[in-house]
Amino acid sequence: MSLRRPLYVSATCESHRNVGPRGVHGCVTLEFEPASEFSFSSSANWPAGDNYDSIVEAAVRETMSEMRLTRMYACRLTSIKWHDVDSCAKGFALVSRFAVFAALGSLA
Repeated sequence: MSLRRPLYVSATCESHRNVGPRGVHGCVTLEFEPASEFSFSSSANWPAGDNYDSIVEAAVRETMSEMRLTRMYACRLTSIKWHDVDSCAKGFALVSRFAVFAALGSLA
């Protein structure tokens, strides 16, 4: 019996920590599918004036590079959750890293 890799994998990660008067929050759902080269796309609905697509993409690229994956993947940011007070770039970068490990860690 041959083991087949999935056509795509998806991971949702959320973190909310209190650090002083403000918290650090982020929540993303990322989908990955095998591709000939890395690509990133987003269909997330960010609040007006706050778009962290570039933060998420940079975290995904960096994490995949650190994992030294033998395959390339196309990544889609499909959704986010937003906290009006605590959502921040640091929170979205952190959960993006978690989502890459959750989705691709067993494939590395």
